[in-house]
Amino acid sequence: MNSDSNSNSDSNSSSNPSATPPALADATAELMARRAFRPSADWTRHLRPVDAPVPGWANPKPTDSGAASPSSPHSTEEGTRTAPAAGETTATSTTSAGGCAHAPPAATSPETSTNSTSSTTSTQSRVSAATPKEQTSTISTNSTGGGEKTREHPIPEDSILMDYRDFARGVSELPDGLIVAPILALCGKLLTPNVTLNFGSQKPLTIYNFVACPAGLRKGTTFAPAIKIARHLLTPEDLIGGNASDSALFDTFEQQPHRLQFEDEGNTILRSWESQSYGRETSARYLGLYDGSPWHQNFLREGKSHGDGESQRHIEQATLSLCFGSTFGVARLDQIASGCGLRRRFGFYVATRQARQIWWPESLEGEDLQNMAGLFRNLTSLKGTVGKDQLTKAAKHYWVGLQQRNRDRCESIPGYTNGDESLLSSLNESPARCLKLAIIFQACRWARGSITDPFTITPEILELAEAHQNGCLDALIQLEGMSRRVQVDDTAEWLIAQIIGDHSVTPGQHRAVFTRSELTRRFAANPGRIGALTASKLYGEIIPHLVDRQQCVVTKTGKLSTYTFTWE
Repeated sequence: MNSDSNSNSDSNSSSNPSATPPALADATAELMARRAFRPSADWTRHLRPVDAPVPGWANPKPTDSGAASPSSPHSTEEGTRTAPAAGETTATSTTSAGGCAHAPPAATSPETSTNSTSSTTSTQSRVSAATPKEQTSTISTNSTGGGEKTREHPIPEDSILMDYRDFARGVSELPDGLIVAPILALCGKLLTPNVTLNFGSQKPLTIYNFVACPAGLRKGTTFAPAIKIARHLLTPEDLIGGNASDSALFDTFEQQPHRLQFEDEGNTILRSWESQSYGRETSARYLGLYDGSPWHQNFLREGKSHGDGESQRHIEQATLSLCFGSTFGVARLDQIASGCGLRRRFGFYVATRQARQIWWPESLEGEDLQNMAGLFRNLTSLKGTVGKDQLTKAAKHYWVGLQQRNRDRCESIPGYTNGDESLLSSLNESPARCLKLAIIFQACRWARGSITDPFTITPEILELAEAHQNGCLDALIQLEGMSRRVQVDDTAEWLIAQIIGDHSVTPGQHRAVFTRSELTRRFAANPGRIGALTASKLYGEIIPHLVDRQQCVVTKTGKLSTYTFTWE
């Protein structure tokens, strides 16, 4: 009977040109299923152990995927986890601490919220599971050119962020982590200034994200869906673009103090921040825009350009959510005067290759875009403040552990190199960024109708935010390593050449021994000179690199360290 029906279907398709081919029908059904609401059964599958990045932190290698994460008691063994069948459900309950300021939008399958009767444990939000095929796509990781893998950037799968990810997959070939980077910046803008974080002071939910990949890897198509949605929800006065002087920026923010900026081709702006005097001043201003600081200007020329003759001008609070895209060459921000402060504020998303192949991208116009913009418009109706009291008891306990893990990691980094300092700087901002991400994640779940209280922070959402932020830190490590690898290799070759030249007077010699003081005096005697080799670079980067290449052996006898160099 099946064969008859198949033959009838085939004959109908061939006789009627307007009939939908079976292959196209299957593809359409798959697309609709992919865009359907289907949160994951287990968020914590994304977590992997975080290794202390010393001494070879520039080449991060993943640990066994089956190892449990030390960062979470809820972590599962990813390598042995069996994906639940499609449609499988698990218990659903969340800990609620207070009501929502606004009723959530209508949803197809909202998650019920109950008060937990346990004071020591928190319940997890679990709903219907994705199919094995879908889970394979969501846990994919970015690969570097050497086959190494970095942590992915997980998001709550019962939120509008997942709807957006599925929507943007139709046009972007980049990994999922890079797809969500621009939309997170938009979420920060939509929630600012109505939703704030009470963390010592009232902090805005501004988000700075940085997408770095090789030229020609289609960053523009990855930014395009978020830009389209932003233009549907925001006015032109809410958006800024391109380069500007500090004074011109003040004029812009004086009209509308809360702005959003997308720069998918950010190389030009970043280069001007490196080389131009006005660029250095502007880049420093972006530090204050992230923090929502007051902004003052007091110049005589300001008084001449205003009818009241007043030279002092003031903006009570100016904020900016930002997403940059650039190539690896400028993404480290090391040539910018305020680069260290900017790196601390940015979350990094790095890819070296495509995650999928798209032969014909889907349209970013029409009903799908309107529906997607409508989902994110719900965020603009939220108003409130998230402080310590909005964390459940279990979340407070998790928050202490999160900070302790962060501080332990900071202490494990010796700070020998510029890369170490860059990572330390980012780690200092990580806890606050985790809180921001957790609030945005909850708001996006509320906008999808999955929870009723977007202002209650649970340990599960903190765990997810920590995993996402750890992905940004891993991306920074990868970026630092890729940017410095060639430089370290060149310097190592120069050092070996210098040593060979010093010992070329002895025929047939292929070995030289230095003490640490001799090595420093010979090759790192001028640390203050621009471009000169410093002791921290010599012993923190160059020597370990030569040890890996088996061209140097370090021997320590008591307090005396000797370095034996060999060559052909």
